[in-house]
Amino acid sequence: MVGAGADDAAAWAALVELAERLQAPVFQESFGARAGFPQDHHLFAGFLPADRPRLREKLAPHDAILVVGAPVFRQSPYTPGRFTNSGTRIALVSGESDEVHRSPVDLAVLAAPRSVCQDLAGRVRKRNADPPEQFRPPPTPAPPAAGEPMLAGHVLAALAERIPRNTIVVEEAPVDRPELHERLPAREPLGFLSAAMGGLGFGMPAATGLRMALPGRPVVAVVGDGSSIYQIQSVWSAAHYRVGVVFVILSNGGYAIMDRLAERQGGESPWPGFHEVDVAAVARGFGCPAEQITTYSELLRVLDEVVPSLEARDEPLLLDVAIAPTGTFAP
Repeated sequence: MVGAGADDAAAWAALVELAERLQAPVFQESFGARAGFPQDHHLFAGFLPADRPRLREKLAPHDAILVVGAPVFRQSPYTPGRFTNSGTRIALVSGESDEVHRSPVDLAVLAAPRSVCQDLAGRVRKRNADPPEQFRPPPTPAPPAAGEPMLAGHVLAALAERIPRNTIVVEEAPVDRPELHERLPAREPLGFLSAAMGGLGFGMPAATGLRMALPGRPVVAVVGDGSSIYQIQSVWSAAHYRVGVVFVILSNGGYAIMDRLAERQGGESPWPGFHEVDVAAVARGFGCPAEQITTYSELLRVLDEVVPSLEARDEPLLLDVAIAPTGTFAP
């Protein structure tokens, strides 16, 4: 299992060599802030679930787990029971002392993941085994029928088909994060960035800062409309300093993540929606160009116009895309 602490080119190269020698599946930590392995590699096995019953089921076939650059294990919401079946051995390699000290493992090594994995790859014998089943993104959803709203999957799939492989995708769309992971794999180091879990208001200023620090990398921020309201003023900085980041706002008119979490507890949402909030208009008020998108054909037209300019553009753009609220949440 890999995590944010292994997100650099040297660690990725060492982990690829180690995994290929072992023919071992590589899972990404749940709620990770960054990717720890190329997610288009044939040994990438997907994302670990964020609840203990499904985590135990996913890891049940494996008697030994090497965790690199991630906590053991980040889960939400809480459910009782073990992380893994009894008898499963877990080793951890991390450069974070807090992770090393609090993780329930058989062996913990406080060291730079890239160094340990490079050494391991040179020591382990090549294993003669069939490769595990490769993780595959879900198929592109059919276009919405006439009169039906778009879903988050329509937007994410359209992005996945168009953005360059070196794009940095910044995520702050909590209810749609599981599908974003499935449809937008990180193919190069720093290909994915989020606040890991908890808190809102990170995504838009983070995307602006990343583009300023790395002007050669295309940057796309996928942000929920509720999340965007926490730091919508950050688009002023992007406009003022001519930062060519594209903000894709998944506008469902409410806090869908909170609705889904309330339903898990058998209740109804006590908070109102905010369909009257016009995120595109607010962004334009701060000087950031913005477009409101309400149909699938509009979405494809705008993306076909914008994506080819991602690497060279020196002006931000906010796309306020109207979607139906996502009805499930199973991270």
